Amino acid sequence: MANCRVHSVWLSFSTPELLSKNSYGKVYIEDDTVSVKDIVNALGQTKQRDMPRDHYLMQHVQQGVYINDNSSLLIEDPIGTFAHEITVMYHLMMLPVTSRQNMEELFRPANVRVDHMIFDAVSSAEYSLMTEEREQGVCFIDIGYNTTSICVYKEHKLLFTKCITNGANNVTMDISAELGLTMLEAEVLKKEQGTADSSKVDMGSFYTLRRRESDDEITINLHELALIIEARYVDIYNEVFSLLQEVNLVDHINSGVVLAGGGSKMKGLIAMSKRYLGMSVVLTNKNEAIKPSEVNDKKKYDKQHVKTVKRMIDEPKFYTAFGTLIYSQSDQFRHSERSFEEALIHSQKNSFLKRLNKFLKEAL
Repeated sequence: MANCRVHSVWLSFSTPELLSKNSYGKVYIEDDTVSVKDIVNALGQTKQRDMPRDHYLMQHVQQGVYINDNSSLLIEDPIGTFAHEITVMYHLMMLPVTSRQNMEELFRPANVRVDHMIFDAVSSAEYSLMTEEREQGVCFIDIGYNTTSICVYKEHKLLFTKCITNGANNVTMDISAELGLTMLEAEVLKKEQGTADSSKVDMGSFYTLRRRESDDEITINLHELALIIEARYVDIYNEVFSLLQEVNLVDHINSGVVLAGGGSKMKGLIAMSKRYLGMSVVLTNKNEAIKPSEVNDKKKYDKQHVKTVKRMIDEPKFYTAFGTLIYSQSDQFRHSERSFEEALIHSQKNSFLKRLNKFLKEAL
């Protein structure tokens, strides 16, 4: 649609192979002021200590930097700050090296380079979460088809990420197994008659389902259906909050839970979730920063393509893609990028050019 050649991509995805950890790198400053080199050394130290040898650093998020021994002051950008030591706090997200290699192989035939790999919950959270939620403490839960991705933020810091193998398809599988239906029948029944809130369904409510393969009919108790659906979502929440309890984060979620993903669209889920979790639970809303702009060159762009893009903006399945774009322009990403060796090379080039420019000015 854009009529352009793609040379590189950012991949935003979920995987249960994700290994995450909060870590830090402590560096002593040689030249009195903090430079990009010091930030790069801090991440290198962190990787050497906390990253398994058979893993690749898929993504890292800089949580902040402590200057000297002042543990009460966490700053975002320490470059140029006078200090004798810094402690850089990180959230590391790692993948097995073989998984990284396999993903790159998918794009090799098309000569497309993989620039960045992003955990999809971080992308979706960038789209979905409000500033107040990130500050007060929030658990972002993206319920997908086969997996559920989790992020926890507090004081604007990413503290926790995880992906579990429990998603919306498990609900369909439970319905299929419990009621003796095919997966297709179970999926249709779930979407048309299902709810996650069994308290709102009369125990005497029934629905007649016409079987597609045998051309006969089966009577479904809708309260029983709701109990099956509710039980699976309770199972997902139990697994999520068991993980959060292990790292002592439950008490820090003052803004509650924000739900995203196809599995979050289940009827009755919000009411059931509030009741079961005992906290605020809301669905992801459309991000007002994402909106269509006016097309000035009417001849260059196909009208139908423009209409398609405007429609896509309102579709939740594209929120992760939009979130990835927002994340790529965020301060969070910019600060984290300065920990890579490429940033040091870029910094050295800029430093050389500045010195050269100064020399030429003085010589002329």
